[in-house]
Amino acid sequence: MHLAGVLILIIEQDLVEEVARIYGYNNLPTSTPTMALELQADPEVEQGLSPFRRQLVASGYQEAITYSFVDPDLQKLIDPEITPVPLANPISADMAVMRTSLWTGLLTTAIYNLNRQQSRVRIFEAGQCFVPASEDSADKALTQNMALAGLICGSRTPTGWTASKDKVDFFDIKGHLEEVLAHTGLSEQFSYIAAQHPALHPGQSAKVLRNGQEIGWIGQLHPKLQAQLDISSAVYLFQVDVDQITESKLPKFTEVSKFPEVRRDLAFFVDTAVASADLLSEARKAAGEHLSNLKLFDVYHSKDVENKGKSLALGLTFQHSSRTLADEEINSAVDRVVSQLESKFKAALRS
Repeated sequence: MHLAGVLILIIEQDLVEEVARIYGYNNLPTSTPTMALELQADPEVEQGLSPFRRQLVASGYQEAITYSFVDPDLQKLIDPEITPVPLANPISADMAVMRTSLWTGLLTTAIYNLNRQQSRVRIFEAGQCFVPASEDSADKALTQNMALAGLICGSRTPTGWTASKDKVDFFDIKGHLEEVLAHTGLSEQFSYIAAQHPALHPGQSAKVLRNGQEIGWIGQLHPKLQAQLDISSAVYLFQVDVDQITESKLPKFTEVSKFPEVRRDLAFFVDTAVASADLLSEARKAAGEHLSNLKLFDVYHSKDVENKGKSLALGLTFQHSSRTLADEEINSAVDRVVSQLESKFKAALRS
């Protein structure tokens, strides 16, 4: 550095700078720095949101993009057990807290459309939710997780001369979510268990599980909440954690069997409390390795008030990749299924 015509060198860099100035900056050699960069492997089993978005659009949904700032009163109705993060300087009173669920924005959007004579609404959103740590937790950090949520209400089919007047129900949105999760190629890992959520109908709500771990919720909007929001028709919603559904199965070629398949239909009379998913799970385990397909194709409830049972009809398809299955093998597998369901659920085989 220079001070009143005197050169003062304080640090090593001052000397280097002075030498460079005297030698001439334009005379200094130049070179482009190089550094070896190792490309990180992109795991093929992880897929993005694109296939899920495409599936929902194919099911008639429209994507919505809503604010992360929501109405604290509506947020409290949806998530009463969680205290949302307040904004220090909110834009307005109805955008004063950070959302803990995508349902807040979807419900606001649905109400806006319903009030403008759009009686059939199918919308979805993918976005961040902001959940503060509980008071008992040692970690006070804010959790930000990517979620995918959907909402439907109104008629099952678009208006038209071939359209029906049926309204959507729980199984419509459950089917839509199953179609989304089927893009992972691991549908057998997902299950649903009846549970209660503050914002959902007590008799039409369920947790969404993957390998026994909770990843989301699905169900009908609670009638009290529906009345408070002045919504005329039933509303059905789902929300899942995106990080928990991106793992997928790599496609692998398998040769189509040239040998015939054999189908056996079995109808069981069980108690109403028995879940069909549990029945299918046990039947799949007992059927053995030659079972290629299993589906529930009929559910019948008797009109008799005192009759508390129901009939479930299962279709079992057997096939071998390299030979024709013998009748004895198929009969043995069917007997195992019947025996397992009788012992597990007291299921009675209907003749």
